[in-house]
Amino acid sequence: MPCSRTDHLLREYFSDDLSPVMRAEIEEHVTACADCAAQLRELTGAARELRRWEDIPTPRWDRHMALFRRERGAEKAPGWKLAWQWIPATACALMLGLMLLNASVVYQDGALEISFGSPGLAAVDQRLAEFNRLQADEREQFADMLARFEQLRMQDLETMQAGYELLADRDYETVRSLQQLVSLVGSTGVAGW
Repeated sequence: MPCSRTDHLLREYFSDDLSPVMRAEIEEHVTACADCAAQLRELTGAARELRRWEDIPTPRWDRHMALFRRERGAEKAPGWKLAWQWIPATACALMLGLMLLNASVVYQDGALEISFGSPGLAAVDQRLAEFNRLQADEREQFADMLARFEQLRMQDLETMQAGYELLADRDYETVRSLQQLVSLVGSTGVAGW
């Protein structure tokens, strides 16, 4: 039958603040109780095994980079890695600064214009006048093209009309020749042929 005092006594036995008198009492009980003696042997064996264990340092998280450098023989400073990490943040900060300064970047006629703040009224008026001039030039070119198209259409109509009149004249001559032939045949008779 298991001893009811085993757990309590063994816990006390392995305690660091155990008095020598209490230790003697526990050892006396263990010599008389087979169950406690078996438990004590198991625990002392486990304690011996635990004392033989060595502390192993925990692995470093950046161990793979150290292995990579050792294998490749590249002992470069980590500064290049940090520089690449800051490029997106720098680009975002630059864009935010341009937005807050109300910067305007315009590429026109092969030139890049950068201006800060809202564009001046004179610049807006100048661009509007340039746009209106371009629109007027395009309207004039369109009107010229439309006039040329109308002139070509009228020439085509005149050519078609002259061709139709020529065709009608020929048809009239053909009809007249046929009428003369019929009147000739009618006057001489068909039997004479």
